[in-house]
This record gives sequence, structure tokens and C-alpha cells, in this order.
Amino acid sequence: MKSVEEWLNALPELAQSTGLQADEQLKRKILRAAAKEKQSKTGFAFHRLAPALCALAVLAGAFAFALPSLRPTGPQMSDVHLIDSQPAGQVQIGQPLALDVPQGSISIQNSRSPSFRSIWAPAAGGNFPLIGVKGSYYRLLTNPTAISADLLGEALGTVDTFTSEPALAGEGGICSNIVNQGETVYAVRTMQGALVAADVGGSVRVFQRVSFGNNALVGREQLADTLRAETAVALELSGVGTVNDPAAAQRLVNILTQNAQFLRPGGGESNQSLLIQLQSGIAVQMAVNGERLIACGTWACPEFFDAFQEALQ
Repeated sequence: MKSVEEWLNALPELAQSTGLQADEQLKRKILRAAAKEKQSKTGFAFHRLAPALCALAVLAGAFAFALPSLRPTGPQMSDVHLIDSQPAGQVQIGQPLALDVPQGSISIQNSRSPSFRSIWAPAAGGNFPLIGVKGSYYRLLTNPTAISADLLGEALGTVDTFTSEPALAGEGGICSNIVNQGETVYAVRTMQGALVAADVGGSVRVFQRVSFGNNALVGREQLADTLRAETAVALELSGVGTVNDPAAAQRLVNILTQNAQFLRPGGGESNQSLLIQLQSGIAVQMAVNGERLIACGTWACPEFFDAFQEALQ
């Protein structure tokens, strides 16, 4: 019988033959599953066989049923069903109110393995569209395209520096490379520190707190301070699945904010995203790379990914 190492060495060839991606994430899941199986059984002979048997079971299950944790390398489904957005002022039984966000803004997918999407506005000219507020930076969201004044909180001040190089503007005031000088920047209601809003081309747009130029946390901040997702109703992890039960979604967010460990102020390349849909109708995002999440700095939280898998079962 092959050993665990032999099965792991054969994994790339087996995965290639099935069109799946054999990476470190799959390897870690096999080893974790083997360890749990070993701890739950007794008997010396079974202990010797458990890791190999568990590796076989994980591989067989992944190949036969296309586990959500494996990212398919082929084309994604295009005819996925989307969760319906809720127009402002209309409430359906059992559905949260989508306050002042235009209909169609909520874009959480209901597919088993949603494709990668980003709701952060792309960079142009070297910098992404942003607002800098006294050392904290916020990136423009493409979704929603507008919110009403009812979602605006306190006025944080006006843009005193409009510049294409925000990193050179200093940290004392409010700067932007997309919001005109003199425009007022507002906190978003219940999201102080995590979201701001300002007029962009005649529409009040939302910006999410992110890292910029290795500027992330300020003082004793934690992830909860920069994310503020206390009203989550759905989560979408691209390539994995969607959790659309509000109680389960909020439990996952709590696991994330309570257990995430800060790694560094910068980010990095990513081909996955975590979308968190809030009760207000606004969605916030974290980029995902393995078991690391990126927004206002890079965070490690393997407990979140384990809990997410359990919530899908």
C-alpha cells in the first residue's frame, strides 16, 4: 500500500488527469483530514493505515463530486442564479431590507462554485481610485453605483488635495485622485472606519478601507475595525461556494474578525475573493490567497476557511 507521501507526490498527475488544481491548499486539507481521522480512531494497525486511506478518500471524493474547495481550471458556469436584490422601501417576508441601494446592486451568486469577481474599482495610471482620510485609505467600489443620503453618516471633512499621486499628499488631511477638491467626504452609517462615501461624477459612491502604500492599520486597530461587517447576511467565496443563511453568515464573519492574525500591511496577487453582503445592501470584499485574506493588510485565518466548508455541508 502506498504511503501518504507517495499519494501526495502522485497528486499533481492525478489532479491533472481530472482537470483539477493540485496545490498547497489541497495538500493541507488532505493532511488535516488524515490527522483528524487518526485522532478519532484507536488501534495501532488502523493508525498506520488511516493517513493513506484518508488521502484516498479525499482524492476520490474530490474527483467524483467536485468538492467546492477545489478550483476547477476549466470555464466557469455562465448561467448562474443570482440572489434577487431588494428595492428600497419594499420588504418581503424573511428578507432583509436593502435600504438605499439601487435594485440590481446585490450581486452575490447562488452557484455551488462561484467564479472570481472583484467589486474594487481597477487601477488607472498606477493607482486605484481612492480617498485618503488622515492616514486611512479607502478604495472605490464598483457596486453599488450610488447610494442615497439616508445611508450617509457624519461629515469627515472636504477633499483639500486632489492629486494623481496620493502617496505624496501626506497624512494630515483628506486627499483623492477621483473626488474633486472641495467635495465633502462622509462616513457610511453603521460602518464608521470601514466605509466612506463621496460624490463621484454626480453620484454618491462608496469606498472601502484598504491598505495603500504599506499604510494599513492605525494604532490598536483590528480587522473588525476596518471591516465592520456586524450585519452580514451572505458570503461568497469564489471557487468554493455561497453561504446565504444570515445566521451562518454572521457566525462566519465573527470567526474571521475574532481569529484573524495580522501578517503585514501590504497585499499581493490573488485569484479569489470573499464578498460579504451586508443587510444595508452594500457588499464589501477581501481578496483571498490560500488561507490569507487581504483588504486593509494581509491576515491569516485558517479557522474561517474550515468553518466556511462546514457551513456549506
